[in-house]
Amino acid sequence: MTALTSLTTTSTRVYGSRVYPMQDANLPGLRIFTRDESSRPLEMGATRTRERTLQLIVEACVKSNTGYSDTANLIAKEVETALDNDNTLGGLCKSIEPIAYSEDLSGEEEHPIAIGRMTFEVVYHTQKGTPGVAA
Repeated sequence: MTALTSLTTTSTRVYGSRVYPMQDANLPGLRIFTRDESSRPLEMGATRTRERTLQLIVEACVKSNTGYSDTANLIAKEVETALDNDNTLGGLCKSIEPIAYSEDLSGEEEHPIAIGRMTFEVVYHTQKGTPGVAA
């Protein structure tokens, strides 16, 4: 996601996968993935427009001896500001709004880990027959 690849704290350490753990060299960094999506018709007929609502998850991953929670919160503010500045993701969606934030902390590694999980609601439109193309 281009809008998030030049943040002050995470720079270009932005990854689209949540399957593999983040390596130390990639921290602090972001993991971006999607969750649930719903749709509803906006109009009926041969050229039906569908409004889709998608949950976008952005995880701020931080590993540090001190300040890990503060850094995760700082990254969350940077992410929200960046998405507010490009609220249509370059015209791909109608809106993107923050709807939740949670934080997980772990001391099981050699340095504490904080993961700030931001959930955004993304609304976009598609036409019947072209579900992969924003309208």
